[in-house]
Amino acid sequence: MEHQNKDTIVSISAREIYQHPDNPRKDLGDLSELSESIKKNGIMQNLTVIPGHWLTEEEWKEASRKYKEEPGEELRTLINKRWTSEGYTLIIGHRRFAASKLAGLTELPCRIVEGMEKKDQVSTMLAENMQRADLTIWEQANGFQMMLDLGVSEKQIAEKSGFSKTTVRRRLNIAKLDQKVLKEKEADDGFQLSLKDLYELEKIEDVAERNRILSEARDSRDLIWKANSAATENARRKRGAEIAGMLDSAGIEKAPEKAVQEVYTSKWITVRDYSLDTDVPKKLGIPKKEKDKLYYLRYYNSIRVIKHAPKKQETPEEQKRKELDRKKKQIKAIMKEMDARKHEFIASVISGKIPPVKEASEIQEEIWHVLVELSAIISAERMRRFFTGKNDYECKPEEKAEAGGKVKKLSVLPQMMIILSCCLETTGEVYDWQLHYDGERCQKIRRAYAILERYGWSYTEEEKRILDGTHEFYVPEEKK
Repeated sequence: MEHQNKDTIVSISAREIYQHPDNPRKDLGDLSELSESIKKNGIMQNLTVIPGHWLTEEEWKEASRKYKEEPGEELRTLINKRWTSEGYTLIIGHRRFAASKLAGLTELPCRIVEGMEKKDQVSTMLAENMQRADLTIWEQANGFQMMLDLGVSEKQIAEKSGFSKTTVRRRLNIAKLDQKVLKEKEADDGFQLSLKDLYELEKIEDVAERNRILSEARDSRDLIWKANSAATENARRKRGAEIAGMLDSAGIEKAPEKAVQEVYTSKWITVRDYSLDTDVPKKLGIPKKEKDKLYYLRYYNSIRVIKHAPKKQETPEEQKRKELDRKKKQIKAIMKEMDARKHEFIASVISGKIPPVKEASEIQEEIWHVLVELSAIISAERMRRFFTGKNDYECKPEEKAEAGGKVKKLSVLPQMMIILSCCLETTGEVYDWQLHYDGERCQKIRRAYAILERYGWSYTEEEKRILDGTHEFYVPEEKK
């Protein structure tokens, strides 16, 4: 329906004007300064209203009470619609209206707009507030969702609000989050929640998982790290499911649960290992000559095809040594996975995906002390290897040059973090040859990771147990 606007400005009693219940802006902010200005100068800009208003909670309860005492069609309609043609509803000027009441004004200049549909009312209020950048993330997201619920398409929302379709879609994704948790995080100054942080959650398809990460995150950095880790794990899960499907089709069975713990023992032999961090292979590549029964399992970030090893008699000493070797290999595998996460984390810090911390000079000094403690070797080749994943002699000239260019663009702090990453690769041994916990070495590792914790790094429970010496794989030292 076309809006029939009355161009004339009329004075309306403040008692007849009601705030719009669906105004996207829920918090009108501090009104004291505006109220003082209105006291001195009056209202410099008129309000915009529509005829009629939605019943307040008190009005609705009063109508319900009267209906119980004396039922009637008019009251029943009023109760059901929660709308009356009396009074006026604010569309533009909610802050001015509230500030005017504080200033003691009893009549306000208004322009009356008739025939405005609900979705147009909401879009007008959204546009008015967004032009002034008044809305919070939460308010913007819910305003767009409200318009969508009223039948406005994403394209139409973009046209009415002036935002791009991508921005509208992203705001609608935010509206899917747990709004109570979102408001809490947004109100927490220490959390420093931003739109960029919330966009990181879009990498995760499952809304319930997005909400879990938002709820559990300690601050902005922790949210980004958790979101990226979850997205990486989800991608691995998808690749794993695809590879598992190929293996099922090839007649290879899923390994029994106990095989996960036994994979490093003499009971099993690894036939193939498919990384979950690279593209799914087009072919399985299982040797045609392989005649033994094969199984597959997920082991950390890969899918392994395994088979039973030939059985042979072992002495108790051999069994003990192999059990020790198995536990060592499993600890190494956990530390290798931790090292991969650490590399990914530092890469995210360097690239800016994880925001920098304010205490950069302090952290730089901390890293220096840790590097000295770890007897760090500083070289251009080590820093290039952070980007190539290979030694210089394994790289093509263009790979080496590209990595060198990346290193040169970095400031001192990111370069020091790369050297720290390299040092942690070489300090992965957390036990001695008898599998006794090496407390001194682990203490150095923890001090290095404490720097990363300032950026939002967190350990898995198993990593914690390895570094604090409580893991069940360690052999207790005999008391002297």
